[in-house]
Amino acid sequence: MKRKPTSYSDTPIIWRIDDRLIHGQVIVGWCGQLPIKRLVVCDDEIARNEWEKNLLQMAAPSDIPAEILTVQACAEKVSTWLQEKPITLILMKSPDVLEKLLDLNVVIDMVNVGGIHFKEDRKEYLPYLFLSDREVEQFRQLMKRGVHFVAQDLPNSTPHDLNKLLGE
Repeated sequence: MKRKPTSYSDTPIIWRIDDRLIHGQVIVGWCGQLPIKRLVVCDDEIARNEWEKNLLQMAAPSDIPAEILTVQACAEKVSTWLQEKPITLILMKSPDVLEKLLDLNVVIDMVNVGGIHFKEDRKEYLPYLFLSDREVEQFRQLMKRGVHFVAQDLPNSTPHDLNKLLGE
């Protein structure tokens, strides 16, 4: 049986859904407060677009390596990252990516849900968390697959159990 991490600094990989990916809150809030040693953006579209890829790599802190990988490439590296001491922060912009990773047999127990921002068809659950009916259903399906979601914009902010936020 796997030991559940007691804090973010107690796990080799932090999985985070944040539609802005690498930005100030991630750099200052997460990388500045936790011993994160690697940033990974897991996104097929961005990994295949050199301009977007370069833009995100420029946004990363100079002392933390940043990789922009396809979902398949990310899935292939997870077992290596799990064995390493440095914490890897893996950023995804939506639950779609998480579904693909699970379909590739990546074991993911807990995911931090950061910013999913306002769009016309989304309902507000927290000041930084707006979800469409489709996304709510996706999260519910992912929970049935064993993933636990904690909505938390910063590591020192109050964590919210997404299951409870969705009224489950």
